[in-house]
Amino acid sequence: MKIVKPKQAIVLMSIIIGLSACSSTKPAKKTINNKPVKVHRVQTETPEREVYASLLAEWEQQGLLKNNDTAVNAKVANKVPTPVRQWKKPQQRNTVVEVRKYKKPAPKRIHRKPAKRVAKHAKRKSSYRAPSHKAPIKNIRYASLSGDYAYNQQTQSFINMMASKHGFDRGYLNYLFSNTKATSFLKRMAYSDAYGSKKRGIGKARPGRWNRYRGNFLTKRTINKGMQFWRENRVALKRAEQRFGVPEEYILGIIGVETRYGGNVGKNRAIDALSAMGFNNPRRGKYFRSELEAYLLMTRSARLDPLKPMASYAGALGLGQFMPSNIKRFGIDHDGSGAVNLWTPSDAIGSVANYFKKHGWRKGGTVAVPAFSTSKSYRTLKTGYKSSHSISRLKNKGIKTNYLGNLSGKASLIKLNTYSGDELWLGGHNFYVITRYNHSTRYAMAVHQLAQAIKKRIGGKSTIRQASTNTSTLNNPQILALLKK
Repeated sequence: MKIVKPKQAIVLMSIIIGLSACSSTKPAKKTINNKPVKVHRVQTETPEREVYASLLAEWEQQGLLKNNDTAVNAKVANKVPTPVRQWKKPQQRNTVVEVRKYKKPAPKRIHRKPAKRVAKHAKRKSSYRAPSHKAPIKNIRYASLSGDYAYNQQTQSFINMMASKHGFDRGYLNYLFSNTKATSFLKRMAYSDAYGSKKRGIGKARPGRWNRYRGNFLTKRTINKGMQFWRENRVALKRAEQRFGVPEEYILGIIGVETRYGGNVGKNRAIDALSAMGFNNPRRGKYFRSELEAYLLMTRSARLDPLKPMASYAGALGLGQFMPSNIKRFGIDHDGSGAVNLWTPSDAIGSVANYFKKHGWRKGGTVAVPAFSTSKSYRTLKTGYKSSHSISRLKNKGIKTNYLGNLSGKASLIKLNTYSGDELWLGGHNFYVITRYNHSTRYAMAVHQLAQAIKKRIGGKSTIRQASTNTSTLNNPQILALLKK
């Protein structure tokens, strides 16, 4: 056995201690004055400890160690160095990497408040919305008149009359007419009303005049709007019929022809239209100045701003297109609100019925019936809403009808120019009453036929028929099918 010298043993021991110190997790504390160092022993067996213990045992048997060295080395020998872990490269796995396609992230959900449930019997949206007219501005004082009517003598005299007769403030009237516009369109209308439009050369009228006029009012859209207006205001219509004896379909016919049930109450301000007609119309200027006077009195009593309401180019107002003077004479408060407002459907319905009643409407009277003639002898008779012929004379002239209604005594002979010839009707007293609203035969006939079309949609029987000049045309089924549409 090879003997190890003490010096070699000490060197070997220091190397082992250094290796153990480097491999331990916590470095050993230094010894001071050979005081024992507290060593944490690990109850594990390692190859280094066994070798070192065998060497110490051999050195003690041979007497090579001193007492102090054996005590220290014995304590140090109990300290077991922790094994050093070597890093190992991880093995690569033969796995197939899947290439995933890019997916667009889903949009974030927006949490909205649930919509309010509408009640089953909720009020339907009205086909016409009444305009909101603000009250006039108070205490406006201007020294002089300016604007388009600053140098118009008719305007200045009108202001003096309103101030002296009705107590209007001059400064307020100067403010109104300083903001009144005389547009080129209204000037043309005033000139046309005063001097008339240029007439073409004398000759026969172009055929189809009634067809073109009728096509402006008897359309599918107008009839559908009339039905919607009837559904929304059937209570007011039925009450007006019971109160004044005017059928509801004729009230609907008037409002439909005039404003398309509130869809077109006018594109001009009422004060602009009445001022242009009153101050620039030498023929009928006096009449329109009286209408302007009635208009200012109405707006003052109803607390309306005169610069706000819209009207036709002639100054007609509301759903029924009443002239301002007629509002005072025939307008009624049909809804019980305490004021007459023809921009509301109920008051417009009652006022139209009252207008017919005051002009002599006969309850249950026949308005018009279609007629035809087998000869051309009727051309010698006077036609139009002002004409009046006995029923016996009309029969002698070859004019016949399949239905007379309650027409008796006299009737007016109505001739309408169509593409296929003259269309003949017999008009009763109530037909003449409709012309009091507008002095036109075609106007009254358009109101009558629109009323009958709406009545047919409501559920009654329609009496709208097209007449012709001869029996061959009347018996042609193709022409009858087109005319009945």
